[in-house]
Formats: sequence, C-alpha cells, structure tokens
Amino acid sequence: MSGQPISLATRGAIAELVLNRPEKRNALTTEMWQAIPKLAAAAAADPELKVLIVRGASPEAFCAGADIGQFDQVHASPESRHAYRSAVGAAYGALAELAKPTIAMVRGVCFGGGCALALCCDLRYADPSARFCIPPARLGLAYSLKETKRLVDLVGPAKAKEMLMGARVIEAEEALAIGLATRLFAAADLERETLAFAEQLCALSQFTIRAVKQIVGEILNGAVEDTELSRRLTESQFEGPDYLEGRRAFLEKRKPAFTYR
Repeated sequence: MSGQPISLATRGAIAELVLNRPEKRNALTTEMWQAIPKLAAAAAADPELKVLIVRGASPEAFCAGADIGQFDQVHASPESRHAYRSAVGAAYGALAELAKPTIAMVRGVCFGGGCALALCCDLRYADPSARFCIPPARLGLAYSLKETKRLVDLVGPAKAKEMLMGARVIEAEEALAIGLATRLFAAADLERETLAFAEQLCALSQFTIRAVKQIVGEILNGAVEDTELSRRLTESQFEGPDYLEGRRAFLEKRKPAFTYR
C-alpha cells in the first residue's frame, strides 16, 4: 500500500480508493476529503478502469469518519465551515455520481462520514467485523438532506431515524438484514469475493452496467415514468457495440468481448 493517507491503486481494470491512516482508523482529514474528487476523476477518465472499490488499507477499519481533531479549525468561522462542508459534499458527490460501478469493502468501523462515504457507493460488501454508525446526535450536528436521503433510500425512514437520532451502532448481521450492507462474507473471504464480483462486472457490458446505475438513479430521484435519459438509453441500446457483440457471441456460442467504454 502507498504511504499516503489516501491513494488510488489499480488491479487490471479494477481501481481501489485506499484510505490509509491506521493510527486514526482512517479518519478523514480535510486533505483527504479534497483528494477524493481528484482520485475519482482519475478513475473516471481512465477508459481501462471499469470498477472502483473503496477500502481501508488494513482490516481494523473502513473509516471512523471525519477527523474530529480538525473541527476547531474547520468550524472556526462561517467561511471555514462553508469551505469544509463544500469539500465534504464534493467528495460524496464524486463517488455518488461516478458513472462506473463502486463497491465499498467494509471491515471494522464504518462510522459517521465514513459510513456516509460508503452510502455513496453502489454496493457495500462487509465481513462480520463491520460496524456501522452515523452519530450526529453525539456532536449536536445535522446531516444534509442529500446525505440523509442516501440512508433513507437504503434502510427506510424509521431505521434511518433510529440510527441518526439514537447514534446506534449496527452490527454486520443487522446491517445485512436492513439493507445497509449488500452482502456479508467471512473475514477470510471478503477481499476475494469483492474482487471476484468486480471482475465479473468488468467482463460484462459496461453500457448495461452504467445504464442500470443511471436509471436506478432516476428512480431514486422520484421518477415513476420514463425520463428523457431512460428513453435515450433504451432507444440507443440496439445500435450500440455491446448489443451487437452480445448477440453475435450468443449465436456463435462464445463469450462476448464487449468494447463499450
């Protein structure tokens, strides 16, 4: 792993956004928040990268949240508060809006801003050590509507209220049951299974995968009928290289070699 507190590593077509402050359980500093949009943009711009995994560098923690040790500094004035919140919001947006699929690989604590970061990913794969918590009530804070909506969309309003109002720690099994975790694997299997699914995504049609992500996003934003975006995607699919290759491969009884990037 890089000695940097946050970095982008690659394994073939898979990118890994690595949080690496083990002494602080990967708590996010201002500089780390500011780096996330740049690293996400680098993954987005590389046509050879198809999936982004967000992970902690060690098994002890995914991310303990924002580094509270910086709060006196970042909340010192209205201007510094605005700049900090803008940096945090930009980091969340960079992950949530990435066109490529994203997986949070969660081991250990996944608290506060770290949990909010995981919520920005499409999937959350975890092992039994994973513990989720969003505790603004311990600090007298309020999360933004966007951040709160991501939690509500996953677990529903009552569970979201319970987590946010009560600062409850959600253990791995409960996280899976309420939809906060997507899959739960044994500790020895988590990395292998996460990479295996990422590799599966890499072998499939990137047009389809990105279309699914966009259309689900439209639904979460309130659409109940086709939107301009969903119509454009469904109307263009039959002219795309992946459909033509997929059809040929099926008829020729071979694996398709998709080219959409």
